Amino acid sequence: MSVDVTTAAGSALAGDTTGTPGDILRRLQSPGGSDSRDSDPRLARVAKRVGATVIAIVFVPTLWAALAATGWLGPGFIGPAATVRTLSKQWGIIWYNASPTLGAALFGAAVLLVITAAGTVLVSVTPRLTPWLVALSVVVGSLPLVTLTPALSLFFDRGGELITTVTILSGLVPVAATLAVVSRTSQAGRDEIGAVYATRPLRWFVRVGFWRSIPALDIGLRTMVPACFVGAIVAEWSGAAGDRGLGGLMANALFSYQVSLLWATLLLAAMVAIGMLLTVAAVMEPLRRRVQ
Repeated sequence: MSVDVTTAAGSALAGDTTGTPGDILRRLQSPGGSDSRDSDPRLARVAKRVGATVIAIVFVPTLWAALAATGWLGPGFIGPAATVRTLSKQWGIIWYNASPTLGAALFGAAVLLVITAAGTVLVSVTPRLTPWLVALSVVVGSLPLVTLTPALSLFFDRGGELITTVTILSGLVPVAATLAVVSRTSQAGRDEIGAVYATRPLRWFVRVGFWRSIPALDIGLRTMVPACFVGAIVAEWSGAAGDRGLGGLMANALFSYQVSLLWATLLLAAMVAIGMLLTVAAVMEPLRRRVQ
């Protein structure tokens, strides 16, 4: 290990706040303490991301319209134009049922955010919890929510309480997986550099480990928040909803063969899930930039 790396680590752990946390992390990671930066200009990276997003947005409805025009999948597969018309005409009834679903998903996501924040600190200072988190993610992930909802209805009343419970369970899998990764990445190097300066686990996490955990937290949150919305819909579909719910509306539209209404609810659900993902990505963008 070079003297420059040890010096940079000692400055970071001793409380030297010169530069951003990203600079400190780069000094810890870069050989010789060099301030390495991405060779591509930031504008080029943004242009690539925007271009890929535009291509995906154009490609999906184009393929959807082409498949609907061929009629290969039968009369139940309608195109995006008819779906958007139905969504516009029946927006009132669709949003009336979607609003409680979205509320339950946001509440469940908020609970999971608190669990993620507390769990990130806990697993970073106690890495021995990692195997238990992996086991938890496997057990919860193996439980089919469709069959779990009727069993939970024995203990929770149908409606918001049951939907929120299933929503939290649906988001626990990405949360547990994220915390398992964080427990490894946040403590990387502490046995060497941290031991030299007798750094406590919590201080190492605040100074170094948290910033190394940003990529894992970014991916985990972008997975968890949309999963909560999908979990709320699945819970309503499988009988947890009361008088209102997007999942219940989907089930009613399916069994009454209101094809256009079913596709309209599916389109709205996809738009809301994508909106949640983009919101999380925008919130995490400043942190991603600091560690690049």
